[in-house]
Amino acid sequence: MVKIKYSLHTEAVRSRIKRLPKLVNDAMDAQTRKDVINVIKEYRKGLLANNFRLEPLRPVTIDNKMSKGYDKPRLPLYGAGENEPNSLYNALSFRKIKKGYRLYRRRAKHHESDLPLNVLLSIHEQGALIRVTERMRAFLHYVNIHLRPDTKIIRIPPRPVVDKAIIRALRKKKEGEPSTSVNKAIQELINTGKENMFNKLMNVPEGVD
Repeated sequence: MVKIKYSLHTEAVRSRIKRLPKLVNDAMDAQTRKDVINVIKEYRKGLLANNFRLEPLRPVTIDNKMSKGYDKPRLPLYGAGENEPNSLYNALSFRKIKKGYRLYRRRAKHHESDLPLNVLLSIHEQGALIRVTERMRAFLHYVNIHLRPDTKIIRIPPRPVVDKAIIRALRKKKEGEPSTSVNKAIQELINTGKENMFNKLMNVPEGVD
C-alpha cells in the first residue's frame, strides 16, 4: 500500500476549506441584511428629496400640514417625518428570518390615525377610492379640509414608493458591487488563509441611520 504524505501547504488549504461553509453563509446572511437596509435608506431618501415623481399635494393638504407645524408640508407621504417614530417615513423595517433578513412594513399604529402603518402605506402605494360619509366629512371640515357638498368619493392616487425604493437599491447594488465578491473572498482564504474580504462583506451597520 502506498502512503500519501500531504505537504504542509495542502493540509493548510484543507483546513481553510473546512472554514468556508460558515464564512460563506455568514457573508450571504450579511448581504441580505445590507440589501434590505439599503432599500429602507432609498425609501427615506426618496421621500425626503421628493424625487419619486409623486403627484403633488393639493394646497388644502399643504395648508393642513402647515397648521400642524410640519417642517416639510409639501412632501407627499413625509408628514411628521424623522421627528415621529410612527410616521410613514419610518414605516419600513427589517427582521431576521431563517435564511437572511426580510423587509417588512411595520404594524405599529400611525401617530395620527387608527390605521397601522402597514395598512396605511399599502393604501397609499396601491391607491384607493374612499366613500365619504357624513362623519368623515365633518372630521375633514374640522381639520380644515373642506369638501364640496357633492363630493361623494375621495381618490387617493397610487404612490408605489416601496417598489421604486427597491428598484433604486438594486440598481445601485448592480453598479457598485461585483457579483464575484464572494468568490474572490473564497480564493483569498484558500490561497492566503486571510479572511479580509469576508470581513468586509460582513461589515454591515446594525440598523438604519
